[in-house]
Amino acid sequence: MNPSSVRQLSEADAAEYAELRLAALRDAPTAFGSSYEEERLVTPATWRSRIAGGLHQATFGGYVDGGLAGLCTVVREQKLKQRHKAYLYSVYVAPEQRGRGLARQLIEAAIAYARSLEGVRQLLLTVTDGNLQAQKLYAGLGFMTYGREPDSLIVDGRPYAEILMCKSLVSY
Repeated sequence: MNPSSVRQLSEADAAEYAELRLAALRDAPTAFGSSYEEERLVTPATWRSRIAGGLHQATFGGYVDGGLAGLCTVVREQKLKQRHKAYLYSVYVAPEQRGRGLARQLIEAAIAYARSLEGVRQLLLTVTDGNLQAQKLYAGLGFMTYGREPDSLIVDGRPYAEILMCKSLVSY
């Protein structure tokens, strides 16, 4: 197994982040709400602002042998009545690094970050129906399925459903 590490990305990582994000959109177009065609037009300044983080958002990078090989983002809901929710977005690991635990490390970092946000009680995500490997990973980390959105994405004229999952961050 290659040595791997996970850390929160900063503006200084924008070029590397953009490169992997665009590769993710090409590699797995049905896994993301954004498309390669849209994202390839994003300016360097926008890439920097996306990963700058702040009080309510963080993007994590997974590194293998010093190179960025995985991503995920957590965003806290800002509306007063929904501030108890955070969302896990854009989980991706490069194909050559899959099956080595990097996705788990990224998601664990995202969960820890969400728990650090005062008042956040749940972490939500969507995963393409049929992506059984990802669904199994999320379930193994405590995410529960609470619904299914039919025709959530249309890619090349074909509809794809998404599974809605949630992890409670509160101990009862």
